[in-house]
Amino acid sequence: MTKTKAGRPRSEKAKQAVLNSTYELLTESGGKKLTIEAIAQKAGVGKPTIYRWWPSLADIVLEAVLNQADVKIPVPPYESLNTTLRQFLRSSMKSINEGDGSNLRYLMSLAQQDESFRDRFRENFVAKRQEILKSILRQAVDANDISSTQDLDMLVDLIFGSMWYRLLIGHGTMDEVFADKLTDIVIKLGNSDEVC
Repeated sequence: MTKTKAGRPRSEKAKQAVLNSTYELLTESGGKKLTIEAIAQKAGVGKPTIYRWWPSLADIVLEAVLNQADVKIPVPPYESLNTTLRQFLRSSMKSINEGDGSNLRYLMSLAQQDESFRDRFRENFVAKRQEILKSILRQAVDANDISSTQDLDMLVDLIFGSMWYRLLIGHGTMDEVFADKLTDIVIKLGNSDEVC
């Protein structure tokens, strides 16, 4: 994710303590009280150690949130588009409702303030999540669950666009019902004669 700088080798135990502390502080405060100082104190490491590993607070948050996303939103083995996409989206909604929604909003706000961080956010978080979803859709094409003529990138944008819109604007619920509706729409579009 981030490049390490020359110096003493970093301790994986200390790194994990920093990431865990960051995630806990972020989830508790929504980012309002999140500082390098607070993270260092909670993790039991010095600030220079943190700065040696990450270029900014935003990059620590990015890695901490990405690690949690990998744990909380596992990629289910492909069974069918209906089952696999539904499971993936339900896990996503559950994670969002268990505190990660505010974490993602905080990350998005950081990405809007710093163009170079926005590029890292897009490369390390957004692209990874897009690729996971696109992989599910590719498997659906291989299983003839959706037409091979469909634009998979557009389907990914429709799914994540709907999710980010609700997450950032807050105009609708993000729950299993929403996950199921998104799944049903993708299946219908995927089997349509119209190419999206």
